[in-house]
Formats: sequence, structure tokens, C-alpha cells
Amino acid sequence: MFNNNCKKRQSMRRQFTMPKKISATVLFTCLLFGLVSWLLLFAQTDQLAKQAIDDKGISTLSQLHESILTPLLSNDTISQQVSLQRATDDERIVSASLMDIEGELIAQSTNQLSNITETKIFNQVIEFQNTQAGIISVEVNSAPIAAQYHRVFINWLFLWLAFTVLCTYGCYRFVDQVTARIERLSDRLPGKTEPLADEISALETKIQPLLSTAGDSSLAANNRYFYSLVSANIKNQQRLLAQLNRDNLDQLLEKLDYCILRTLQLYGGERIEGTEDSFCFAIRSTHCSKQHLLVVLMAVYSLQQLIEQLSKKSGIDLEINWIISNDDIGTTPQFWYEQSMISLKKQNTAVAANIQEGLIVLNCSQYSIDELSSIARFQSYDKNQFILEGFSESRLQVLRQQLGYLIGICLD
Repeated sequence: MFNNNCKKRQSMRRQFTMPKKISATVLFTCLLFGLVSWLLLFAQTDQLAKQAIDDKGISTLSQLHESILTPLLSNDTISQQVSLQRATDDERIVSASLMDIEGELIAQSTNQLSNITETKIFNQVIEFQNTQAGIISVEVNSAPIAAQYHRVFINWLFLWLAFTVLCTYGCYRFVDQVTARIERLSDRLPGKTEPLADEISALETKIQPLLSTAGDSSLAANNRYFYSLVSANIKNQQRLLAQLNRDNLDQLLEKLDYCILRTLQLYGGERIEGTEDSFCFAIRSTHCSKQHLLVVLMAVYSLQQLIEQLSKKSGIDLEINWIISNDDIGTTPQFWYEQSMISLKKQNTAVAANIQEGLIVLNCSQYSIDELSSIARFQSYDKNQFILEGFSESRLQVLRQQLGYLIGICLD
């Protein structure tokens, strides 16, 4: 059995790909973001690097112009060479040259660098009193300057890669845990596991019978709902009053009320005022559907089994039959709603008088017994009246699990 469950879960994981789909979406989003930001950042850093290279070349020419003008006019070759040498003391300046107005080299200083890969040459005319006195030229090593700005881009690239990997992996693990919980919940629900698009679709398919559909909007607009009234009729009410003292009877009724309350919380029902020998509750939907009737039947079956366990544990025999009647009822005005509920109670009481304990009877004119066979097994009792015989094995497994939950909180 354990191996079969493992194989079934592995098969579901192969069929349902929600973790992969969402992780792929996150990865694609990160890649798209990375591509767009890479283009913008690369263009920006490249522009800033070029601007920095130009600024370095222009500022070096300006400083060299001021320092070499006087030696050039006085024909002081030593001072000229010293000025050029000072310019090349900066590792980013490959060479500095002084030429006459015809372009003939007068003096030059070079920086002996071994890692020069890319350079840019800047020229400027030396002028004195509107007369050209010569030309200075500097060659800038652009690689170190560009590398400073490109390093920012490279650091961002590594950060983006780490962010993308962590987001994708974290998303996959988180979604995988969520889908594992969805699969466990889906396994507990009735119905076959079909190879659908993802786990959410499979879960929606399985819980569809437990949900009331949207229904007719006109009914909701007019505050009309399809009500199923359940009456649990205690056949041995008089014997219980004779056998139990007041305290024991109050304790039994309090425990019974608590069991009803917790069951209705599970199935979305509401307590309705009962009679002396019966208690009632109702479950409503926007319109009549087999899914709605299935929910009502499951609620009644669960409560029946829970009360049987309560009876065994307390040692008090409770002989109860269960009658279900349905009708479209308007919630307003309040008088009409109350009268409709009273009518359903009377209808249930009339049927319960001839039904033995332990039976669940569905009074339904909306569907035939053949149509109802898709949600449960029934035996025909009277016109539009059907006795519940049982559910499919898969739905019984869910009911047993829910019963275990109810016993745990109500009787333990």
C-alpha cells in the first residue's frame, strides 16, 4: 500500500508541473529584467567611461599647456622635458609630446607600461598672443579608466546572477512545498486523480462537488436561496426522559449541541430551532444542484456517525432518523422565511413518523434516483423520497478522515 501511494504521488508530480511553471516564470522574468537592465547599465557605464577618458586627456593638456609655455618661449629644452616627464608620471598617461607648428617632434616623454591595450591621443595647439607656438600631444591609456566603470557593471552582473538563482530556487522550493500540501489535501478528497494542467486544477476538480456554484444571479439578487433543511428526529425521546436525570440529560444535550456545531462549521451549515423531539439545521446554496445535495448528505452522514460514537461512549442509546427536505426560500421578508422553514419542518416530521431509526431519507423532487446515483447510492422509498444506502469507496475514505477529525475534537 505504501509503495502504491508513493508511485501515485510520483505520477502526480510528473503530471502536475506547477513548481516548474512558476519557477520558469520567475526565471524568465529575472532574465528579461537582467537583459533590459544590462543594456541600460552597459550603455551608461560605457558613456561615463568615455567621458572620464576625455576629461583626463583634456585636463592633462591644460596642465601641460601652462607648464610648458614658458620653457617653449625661452627655448629651455630641459624645462620642456621636465614638464613632459611630470605629465607621464601619471600611469594613465602613456606619452606626452611637444612638436613645432609644422608637426616636427621637439621633445617627448613616455611611460614604460607593459599592459597597454587601448589608448586615445589628444592634441592641443599652444598659443601665445594669438600666435601658434607649437603643439602638445598626450596619449591616454584608456583601459584602466574604462575598467573602473566596467567593474561596476561586472559586480552588478554577479549580483544579478546570484539574485536570479536564489529567487528561482527559493520559488521552486516554496511552490513545491505548497503543491505537496495541495496534493495531500487532494488525496483526502473523493474522486479520481486526473492528469490535469496543475495541482490547483486537480484540487478544484475534486472539491467542485463540495462547493455551491454561482447559480442564478436573479435568485441571489432577490435574496432567494435553495435551502436543505435536515431534521434529526429522536425516536426514543420519552424513554430518555424517563431513564436520565436532569443533570445527565443536560450533559448529553450539551455534548450533542457541540457535535452539531462543529460538524456545521465543517460543512457550512446553520442551526435552526427544532422541536421537542428533534433538532434541525440547514445548508443553503444559490440554486439546486447535485453538488449541494452531496454536501448536505455528507454533513448528515458525518453527524450521524459522530452521534453513534457519542452514544457508544456515553452508554446512552440514541435512536435517530434523518429527514432532508428542500425548497427555494426568500430570506426577506423575515415572516416568509420563518413560515417556509416551519413548512419544511412539518414536512420532515410527517415523513419521520414512518421511518425507522438510523435511516437517512432525502425528500427531493428536483432529481430522479438515476440522476442522484452519480453522488451516492439510494433506495427508492416513496414518491420523491430516497433512502441513502452509501457512498463510493473514495468518498467514504474522505468521510472517515473527516469523522476522525470530528471525533478528535468532540469526543476526546
